[in-house]
Amino acid sequence: MKRSAILIAFLLAACRAEPPADLLAAYEPPAGKRAFSLAIDKSQTQFLAPGDAVEVMIMVETPRADATSETRSETLSARAEVLRVKNDWSEGTGLIALALSPEEAQYAALAVDREDRLFLNKIAAGPERPKRRGPPSAPPALEKDERGLSVLAYPDQQEFLAFGDHVDVIATRQGYKAGGKAELTAITLLQDLTVLRAGPPEGNEEWATVQLLVNPEQAKTLARAVSDEEHLSFAVRGPSDRETRAVEPSKMSRRLGIDAERATPRL
Repeated sequence: MKRSAILIAFLLAACRAEPPADLLAAYEPPAGKRAFSLAIDKSQTQFLAPGDAVEVMIMVETPRADATSETRSETLSARAEVLRVKNDWSEGTGLIALALSPEEAQYAALAVDREDRLFLNKIAAGPERPKRRGPPSAPPALEKDERGLSVLAYPDQQEFLAFGDHVDVIATRQGYKAGGKAELTAITLLQDLTVLRAGPPEGNEEWATVQLLVNPEQAKTLARAVSDEEHLSFAVRGPSDRETRAVEPSKMSRRLGIDAERATPRL
């Protein structure tokens, strides 16, 4: 089953068990930043720990006139605090949550879908972040105008989520320019939604399940994105960060130049 085949799951997900102690001790993103999870080569996470800071580099392959290609490095984030790390997440792969701005989180979502290679260069650490608070044991009953909408997600987007987290939902979609040229675009679809449940894949299943608290209009927006097979990512807010603002859609060509339009989405 491929990433583009994300479907709506309108069944209740089982309550997630209490997170292990190492997750409870992880840091929260500072105000204005989002915790964005990345599955990445284990070599990039092995010597990192919560509280470290990294420079996020992206390798961009661009075509040349002689039909060959050239690879160059660009900075995706000059400074990102490490919030959580799991070095043994899967064979050869680590999982890391970084504190990124909303715009940087959109570009990170694009890099994942384009399958661009990312490097995390450790830099001088910043001030210590507040400790994570343990989530309540069970979600509350829904009010009259509230909905619990569940979607299937890749496990790397579910692993660090717990009931009570507040998230922005980032959607990456295939757009088209004049002349029919395609380029991936990342948009912040919805902001400050509450996670009701987050469950890992069961048995041989590939997909995890995330249930979000939405109102009827938000439910329509999210259902439309899932029906259009857009890839969804979840950027976690700090526990007291409720501010919302407009976030301009992101395209790699806007940040890295016209050559960065090359897109290899995981369809």
